Amino acid sequence: MKNLNRIIWFLGFVFILFSCQQIPEEYAAADKFRLSWTDDPTTTMTIIWDQKVGAEATIFYGKEDFGRQFWKYDHQQKPTEKLLNYYHMNTFYCTLENLQPDAIYFFLLKDSVGVSKRFSFRTAPDKPQQFTFVTGGDTKSSGASLEAGRASNKMVAKLRPLFVLFNGDFNSGNGTYPDRWHQWLNDWESLATTADGRLFPVIAVHGNHENGNKSILNKIFGAPFQGTDSTNIYYSLSIGGDFFHMISLNTEIDEGGAQRDWLQHDLQAHADFTFKIAGYHKPFWPHTAKKGENEYQYEQWAGLFYKYGLNMSFDGDSHMHKITYPLRPSRENGSYLGFIRDDENGTMFVGEGSWGAHPRPNDDDKPWTMQSESVNQIKWIHVKPAEPGSPASMEIFTVITSRYDAEQNQTFYVDDVESISDGNRFEIPQNITLFTGKDSVKSVKYPLHLNE
Repeated sequence: MKNLNRIIWFLGFVFILFSCQQIPEEYAAADKFRLSWTDDPTTTMTIIWDQKVGAEATIFYGKEDFGRQFWKYDHQQKPTEKLLNYYHMNTFYCTLENLQPDAIYFFLLKDSVGVSKRFSFRTAPDKPQQFTFVTGGDTKSSGASLEAGRASNKMVAKLRPLFVLFNGDFNSGNGTYPDRWHQWLNDWESLATTADGRLFPVIAVHGNHENGNKSILNKIFGAPFQGTDSTNIYYSLSIGGDFFHMISLNTEIDEGGAQRDWLQHDLQAHADFTFKIAGYHKPFWPHTAKKGENEYQYEQWAGLFYKYGLNMSFDGDSHMHKITYPLRPSRENGSYLGFIRDDENGTMFVGEGSWGAHPRPNDDDKPWTMQSESVNQIKWIHVKPAEPGSPASMEIFTVITSRYDAEQNQTFYVDDVESISDGNRFEIPQNITLFTGKDSVKSVKYPLHLNE
């Protein structure tokens, strides 16, 4: 009996020793982790990172969390693509396929140096189901604007959305400064990742501050493009079957021609979806006098938005908060700048940037403007399918992340905000600062009659 106990003790000791030796003390020589949807959001996810040393790297992943014990995960995959020594990064892309919809996956990276931190992501649902997303745009690379953008990144981690629609202008300059991209990507991983390792896919939109390299979002985020020209970055994705369709457009190339033809075909193909949204950088009619009007863009897109029932569009560029009433294009009496209010069938226009960039004066409101303010903010959108007695809806919360006073002193509104968990993704967190409209209302619902 004593011999049997000794054998059991010895085997247990060997097992513990062996298990401990399997967890590398060294961390992988990789950073700047980010996620992107380049295909079906319900069954795929693209993991992207900068591989500092060596070419050997493997993603280990599965639906059960094993921390950094890589050998326990059900699946492993090598990078599906590599872009070496580009902008002083070795960018590796690993597209995971055949994932289960609306499921949480855990993953890590193992290379010749060690094992990364354990991260996680959530796939999109393949049937109508409620979810949230965050949208906004315009960050800068230095000073108070950099710190405001970092505050907005932190808010993303607090709000735990399904994805982030980023409407262009990631850095100062023209998008060709490697160090500024390194800073943005490092900030994104360190600040927009939750304490428990959740990463959120970025739906990237091209802005004017990326115009020095019009294919850069394909290289940084794997953003899809049309045809064989990687500067034609515009694309669309769908969530929840025929529930939700989103389009990423490009205001920095010709909005007419091939892009307009593609937009018409895409909208027509998804005309029966419950909700259709679009993200792009420059607004048709900015809400600051410091920005010019975009008449050509209006002529190319506004009619298509209305004809095929685009519900909501999200823009940036002007660095402020704005929400319009639902609008349809019209030149009839009572219209203004080619729009007239149409609560039943119109498109609601939401923006205009200021994720981090210093807010411009909101000094050019229109007769159909519902809200505007000069403030750093992001939009938190709750999307809900129809239920008995309740129609499908989108609800817009404007989350204030930073303000400046008259002396340009900066106040942040993020550190005291309670973090959301998977179990309370649709609750309003404590201590969050929301834009308050008329009658102290802290959100705007679409369709508009739901606000009554």
